[in-house]
Amino acid sequence: MNTENLKKNKKNAKQQILNVALEMFASQGYHKTSTGAICKEAGISAGLLFYHFSSKEILLNAIVKMILSKIDGTLDYQENDDPKKVLSNIIDVFFNSLQNDRKYWDLYMSLLYQPDTKDQIGKGVLEHSIKYRRTIFHLMESLGSANPKGDSFEFEVFRVGVFASYLANHSEELLKKAKEKMRLKYLE
Repeated sequence: MNTENLKKNKKNAKQQILNVALEMFASQGYHKTSTGAICKEAGISAGLLFYHFSSKEILLNAIVKMILSKIDGTLDYQENDDPKKVLSNIIDVFFNSLQNDRKYWDLYMSLLYQPDTKDQIGKGVLEHSIKYRRTIFHLMESLGSANPKGDSFEFEVFRVGVFASYLANHSEELLKKAKEKMRLKYLE
């Protein structure tokens, strides 16, 4: 096997481990899912799992980072980008992710309510939150907000409220109305 194929197989194995672990953590719970069960479900050896992730905790952090990176990708923009379009994209990606990555967000919510896992993923979540809040603040400034600090805070409160409400009941109607309201308030 040539070097290129070996690298591709290792990358595919790593992604397979992440996908299986995400599914199992979401359906069975983080604490109830063993690395042995992940290996069995993924059809891999324990050695391969630990080659990519030296512990279950590091595997969990990689899953959190993987999903947060979807949202973080919307936060990078150029100074000459239209702030309204950037904010529109941030809103769309957030709502689309709630719908399309529901298992992850359910897992994420449950992790936040368990003290040991909350502490474990806390650094990555905090870094994401700080970047998110700063970006929204700068966008509010660029859009000419009279109170960018207050508007960005209100935006974050609304977003977190939608997040919690949707995960509590998975109402597509709630999500649709919240997205319309958010777009109307911040983009019109």
